[in-house]
Amino acid sequence: MAFTTTARYGSMTRAADALFVTHGAISRHIRSLEEQLGCELFQRTGRQVELTPAGRQLADGLESALRAVEASLTDAAERRKRDRSSLNVNVSPELAGAWLVPRLSQLRAALPELDLSIATTTDDPDFERADLDVGLRYAAAPFTGYQCAKLVDDEIIVVCSPEFAQRHPGMRLADVARLPRLRHARFRWSQWGAAAGVELDEPEDGIVFDNRALMAEAAASGLGLALTRGLLVRDALAVGRLVRPLAACFPASVNCYIVWRGDNPKQELIRRFARWLRNAALPPGAPLPSDRGVFPNQA
Repeated sequence: MAFTTTARYGSMTRAADALFVTHGAISRHIRSLEEQLGCELFQRTGRQVELTPAGRQLADGLESALRAVEASLTDAAERRKRDRSSLNVNVSPELAGAWLVPRLSQLRAALPELDLSIATTTDDPDFERADLDVGLRYAAAPFTGYQCAKLVDDEIIVVCSPEFAQRHPGMRLADVARLPRLRHARFRWSQWGAAAGVELDEPEDGIVFDNRALMAEAAASGLGLALTRGLLVRDALAVGRLVRPLAACFPASVNCYIVWRGDNPKQELIRRFARWLRNAALPPGAPLPSDRGVFPNQA
């Protein structure tokens, strides 16, 4: 750098200022380089220096090499920038905490080029915002004016903690009415009872939840039976934090959808992300769906 900077400025003093070193350091470096090459690189005229023919040849070669290095670094940075893409995702808190976040390591392995920004809210996503690309929402399709893909056909099941099940061995459908049941603002025990073939009234007391994931956590703490979406408790069932004491269930009337604007320039990345979400939500052993199934509204 001492040689090329001096050649560019024609002055060791200006080169020293540019490199934040002393004039003596520049002079020693150039003298050492001249001794190594066995030739003079500069003709000194007072405070100014002028390249000798050998110095000019070396300077031109080094400038060319430095430009090539700089171009290579710029190309590499631009390639990495092109290869890495970002998506801003809006998701309900219960789905984010109970299902999406535990799978982020799998997502990074499947889509290493994707940088994900996750925001949680219970409000419907506003796709007019520039900082929102994808929404994951429990709602009824179709979404007029938007592309969407159903995450999974979910079902409503009954869960409880293993300890609660042990306290009530041999649990039967007829026992549910007399057991502690957690309540949700939207899920109705009467719906589950109808699906199970038993008449079941709503509990008159007990804790009421508006978040299904929190209600599942309360059930895992042994507070009682809980109605919840199978997707939200899949991991807890797999590790034994929750159990299904009764097999009866009914299809969810509203499922989770992946929603995005059809004119979003990140279409291909969004579709890869949607495919991954859909595949990750499949029950164990289920066959992978086709693209047509993933994008039912795709034009």
